[in-house]
Amino acid sequence: MRTVIPSYLFLIAVFLLGSSVVHAQNTNRKISANINIEARIVNSIELITVKSITLGQQQPEQDEIYVSSLNDVNAGYMIAVGSPNALFRLNFQQQRVLTRVDGPGTLTFEYEISGNSIEEQRSAELIEADNKNLQFNQEGRYYIWVGGRVNLSNALPGSYDGDFTIEIEYI
Repeated sequence: MRTVIPSYLFLIAVFLLGSSVVHAQNTNRKISANINIEARIVNSIELITVKSITLGQQQPEQDEIYVSSLNDVNAGYMIAVGSPNALFRLNFQQQRVLTRVDGPGTLTFEYEISGNSIEEQRSAELIEADNKNLQFNQEGRYYIWVGGRVNLSNALPGSYDGDFTIEIEYI
């Protein structure tokens, strides 16, 4: 569908140029116009969620739950699949609000993301939300682990739910 839209734009531009030329012949003016048409088709990036974050149960007197994206087995795990060796950027909101399922109440979760071009969590690098350039490996894969921390000091008992969105774009 992306290639159809530029074709219509090109036909409209040619039609408008044609009427400008006719108009120019009637008024003896010379009109020159250059129109550059560019269609850019970008390969897609697939993001596969292998495992979601597991926070576990709060222990008595525990004010915070922390899941390390670098070395915790409870971290979420995803695989980004794209063009081999291509550069990309990963964008995400570092803090998200989780809403209590059974009534009023919220928690703020601060995400921690790490990534690696090989499937090895412990050697992954932390990814800050500063648009750092990353690169797919030779197979077109990049491995991502998601962890974070949540403060429970003012939490109401119950289950909390929330979404986390990662945007990946080629550079």
